[in-house]
Amino acid sequence: MIAPHGRPHHQPHPLGARLRGAAGWLPGALTLGNVLAGFAAIIMASQGRLGVAALLVLGAFALDGLDGRIARMTGTTSEFGEQLDSIADGISFAVAPALFAFFAGLDGLHRIGWATAFLFTACGVIRLARFSAGMQDPRFFIGLPSPTAAAIAVCPALLTEGERIPPEFVPLYAALVALAGLLMVSKIRFRSFKDLRFGRRPYRVLAVWALVLAGFVALLEWMVPAMIAAYVLSPIADAVLRRRAGLPPAAARDYDRHGSVPAGGSHDERA
Repeated sequence: MIAPHGRPHHQPHPLGARLRGAAGWLPGALTLGNVLAGFAAIIMASQGRLGVAALLVLGAFALDGLDGRIARMTGTTSEFGEQLDSIADGISFAVAPALFAFFAGLDGLHRIGWATAFLFTACGVIRLARFSAGMQDPRFFIGLPSPTAAAIAVCPALLTEGERIPPEFVPLYAALVALAGLLMVSKIRFRSFKDLRFGRRPYRVLAVWALVLAGFVALLEWMVPAMIAAYVLSPIADAVLRRRAGLPPAAARDYDRHGSVPAGGSHDERA
C-alpha cells in the first residue's frame, strides 16, 4: 500500500500488535491468578489438604513477583494495578497464611491460636498499607516482605509432608508465625535485590541457577525453608560485613510517595 505522499505505508505486524495489546492486561491477569491461588489455599487448608495449600501460597508468591516485573518491563504500571496488587497480597499473604496456620495446628491452642492467627493477619495488612503509602529505598524493604512471611507460615507443611504440625511442636510453630508477623512491621532492612547486576559472564549465574534447580529437584521440602531462613537472617550477615568493612550501620527510613523522607531524614541513605 502506498501512502498519499508516495511513501510506502507499513501495516503493523499482527503478532506484534497482539503482544502489545496483551501487555496491558497480562499483569492484571497474573494478579488475579495470585488472588485465585490465595483463595484456593484457604479452601484446601480448611479441608486438611495442607500440602496443596502450601504450594498454592508459594505459587501466589511467584505470581506476585511476576506481575509487577512484567508491568514495569512493558510500561503498563498504573494506580489501579497497584491497588489491585495490594488487595490481592492481603488475601494471599495475610489472610490465607494465617488461616493455613490455624488449620495446621494453631486451632489446638484455642484462644492463643486465634490470637496468633489474627496477629499475623493484622501485621500483614499493616505491612501492605505502609508499603502502599510510602516509597522506600528501592534497594531495601523496610520490614520483612509479606510474601516471605507467608512462606514462613506455610513451609512447615513441606517438612511434615502435608500433615498437621505435631502437637508437641505447635507452641514453637505459633511462636514462629507470630515472629514472622512482627518482622513484617519491624524497621529491619531486607535487601530487595533490585540493584543486583550479573556482569558480563552470565554462565556463572546460569551455573548457580542450575545448582539451585538441582537442589529443588532433590530436596524440595528442605530447599524452600533453607532459602527463606537465609533471607531472614541476611540482615545479620549484612550488619557483620558492614562492621568488618568499618561502615556505619544503615538507618531504616520510610520515604513518602513523592520520594522525600520524613522531617530530619535525608535522601543520601548509604547502604
